[in-house]
Amino acid sequence: MLLPLLVLSVAALTLPGAHGDLGGDAPHPGNMLGARTTLSTSSSEVKEVAQKAVEIFNQASNSEYFFKGSKVIKAEKQLVTGIKYFLTVEMGSTECRKDMVTGSKLSLAGCPFSAEEEKVQCEFEMLVVPWRNETTLQKTSCTPI
Repeated sequence: MLLPLLVLSVAALTLPGAHGDLGGDAPHPGNMLGARTTLSTSSSEVKEVAQKAVEIFNQASNSEYFFKGSKVIKAEKQLVTGIKYFLTVEMGSTECRKDMVTGSKLSLAGCPFSAEEEKVQCEFEMLVVPWRNETTLQKTSCTPI
């Protein structure tokens, strides 16, 4: 009686899918829950988050001039308690001085890049929590280019 059960158990453990792997292949990291997924750098979602990252960067920067994003090089997101974005953005200094701004909002669209443009490449880590209407810049790392 025990022998047939033992044989059946061993056979079940050796069948494909017996361990939750229905396809026979190891799961791809990008398909796992909570894993980072690559985004199109030209998507409206990425452009919006990159614009917010640059805005927060400008608020914290000691530069006399505003920086403006020139190109999103890489974009990924990860589902956490919210959405965490990992962006690589090229930015350049503009001709718009911070002390010349009136009002709380500045559209950088009207700010041309400076002739002596200082260029940087920044890695931004942004956390967006939509149900709280919160967007925070968690990490920034910039290098001159």
